[in-house]
Amino acid sequence: MIRLHDSHGVLLDTPEDRKAALPQTVCWIDLVHPTPEEELQAEKLIGVEVPSRDELRDIEPSSRLYIENGAAYLTASLVWKSETDFAEIADVGFMLAGGRLVTIRYAEPRAFSVFAANATREFSGLDGRDVLTRLIETMIDRCAEVLENRSRRIDALSTEVFSRGSVKNPEAVTRDLEATLGVIASHQRTIAKVRESLMSLSRVTGFLQTMPEISGEKVLKQRCRAMAFDIQSLSEHADFISENIIFLLDASLGLISVQQNQVMKVLSVAAMIFLPPTFIGTVYGMNFQDMPELSQPWAYPIALGVMAASALGPYLWFKRKGWF
Repeated sequence: MIRLHDSHGVLLDTPEDRKAALPQTVCWIDLVHPTPEEELQAEKLIGVEVPSRDELRDIEPSSRLYIENGAAYLTASLVWKSETDFAEIADVGFMLAGGRLVTIRYAEPRAFSVFAANATREFSGLDGRDVLTRLIETMIDRCAEVLENRSRRIDALSTEVFSRGSVKNPEAVTRDLEATLGVIASHQRTIAKVRESLMSLSRVTGFLQTMPEISGEKVLKQRCRAMAFDIQSLSEHADFISENIIFLLDASLGLISVQQNQVMKVLSVAAMIFLPPTFIGTVYGMNFQDMPELSQPWAYPIALGVMAASALGPYLWFKRKGWF
């Protein structure tokens, strides 16, 4: 799919003929899962080659940020599917050539749809440089939105976890806490993806500040500095959230251990209560010939009484100690 926007943010009609030239008024070419024909259309308009999907996946820094034949090539890793339990990273390519911006992506991060929806308001006779910096701003804002959303959910989860300590059913509490571990892992995965995205955007922003066509424009240079500051602040916030997740994970594991210890304590108390009667019953169950008390008429009730007393003693002692 190919989406065309002019310098005022208006979405232009795509030529039905895949081999036809694109309009000269195009300012931003957004290639989403592009076909070879669509890549060729973009290359004809901007005059340089569009990177392939394999090239976007190259993790070498020198291959992700470079200038070639007068065109700037940038690749950023963006978080997407952040609303689900399995957030992912998508590699998005940016090309700045001939005053136009070309984006190549094989995923649909929400930042693009938000930016495109506000394009007519954001654009005002802008060129590709303005579009690129404003688009990166939207990506940074999206990262901030994901962090805020996850932070609220983690706070709610923390309250829920610590409120389970008052539940009297240890088995139910343990099951709930074990299920919570999966939710905590989902939050940690998302935060890790956001941190990776912010790190990638930081490299892109730093590279933009070194480009003459960006550093030579006061407004664009100031915007890049502001973006770099925002990225640093969000990275610190992501670290803080990550520490909270680790604390919540440790607390959940600790509560699971406490509940399991409670079960073991009950079993231990039960074993100690029944151990003396079992010992007495075992002694009098031995088949020795010379056990004179066995022939007495009071032997059986006395034995039962001693067994009951030996069980009641440990029970009262544990009760006094507050074990249950």
